Amino acid sequence: MKKATIELRVSFADLDGMRAVYHTNHIKWFDLVRTKLLREAGFEMQRWEASDTLLPLVVCHCEYKASTAFDDLLEITAAVEEVKGKVITITYEIINKETAKLIATGFTKQVTCDENSKPFVLEEKYPELYKNLTE
Repeated sequence: MKKATIELRVSFADLDGMRAVYHTNHIKWFDLVRTKLLREAGFEMQRWEASDTLLPLVVCHCEYKASTAFDDLLEITAAVEEVKGKVITITYEIINKETAKLIATGFTKQVTCDENSKPFVLEEKYPELYKNLTE
């Protein structure tokens, strides 16, 4: 299955009042690495939206394992877990690259649909994209 990784250094703007990373940033980072994964598989968002193909997020789950702080170097990985019918499931892992500590895990589910929000089976409509995601 397709996989992508990014590295990110925690900025001051990512922190909350307790000087830890604010919890919603993990979801933002999931989005960054998911976008890279999809782009590398051939799903460039602007091109697909222009062709009236959408990929709305329907489930987003994050489990926080450890806190992280300013200037920590993180490695964020996304991996396609399953493409089943109309649903793409992607898993995530955030690791402190300097300490190897697991920071967070999670998953998202997205549905392939047209401009009228009618779901379609990815493998039938875009077999090459399906292949790129599942190899």
